[in-house]
Amino acid sequence: MENVEKLRNELKKDHQIIDLYDLKEKRNYRKTVSSLAQTSLSTPKFSAFIYLLIDHLKVTKVLETGTSLGINSLYMAGPQLVKKLCTIEASPIIASIAKKQFAKLLQHKIAITEGTIQDKFEALIVKEKPEFCFIDADHRSVHVKFCVNHLMKHCPGIKCIIIHDIYWSEDMQKGWDELVQDERFALTVDLFQAGLIFPHIDMPKQHFTLRF
Repeated sequence: MENVEKLRNELKKDHQIIDLYDLKEKRNYRKTVSSLAQTSLSTPKFSAFIYLLIDHLKVTKVLETGTSLGINSLYMAGPQLVKKLCTIEASPIIASIAKKQFAKLLQHKIAITEGTIQDKFEALIVKEKPEFCFIDADHRSVHVKFCVNHLMKHCPGIKCIIIHDIYWSEDMQKGWDELVQDERFALTVDLFQAGLIFPHIDMPKQHFTLRF
């Protein structure tokens, strides 16, 4: 995915100032695109891992919450079998930047929806029935559980759910611990920066912590 990494490097050099709104803190703030790229994007190693996992699981439909600048979106849309990636972004300005990246690569595979997960998530998964979901929009456990529960309700073919930043806060860690204990999930994996749930694997309940 060398072309995606070129876009990442371009974003890190983009000093455009953008106005943002923090949904959790309910406040406006300003950042440069470059600082957002430095602090908000997954590492190339983790992005490549997601690509390989989607490829290994033979996923055809992907859903992402929290588009950010679009780098992970491009990685997840990259595997040959992926026909469509749907991604939700609450910030119009960030969504517009991501769309510019999609216009350069894989635009035909990616559909971006502007809005919050509370407003857009359920209707989107009912329509699209994703097989893989990357949750990274709202770092509050109540919203993570909202997504997980709706995926289990509406997406019988879901193969993997990734929850990013499971140690972001005590609240996120507690929410992740509760999902690990949830009897619905036979296999869960802790990579520290993210938690993996495999909902429909037929095996005795197990949990693994891996150094990544």
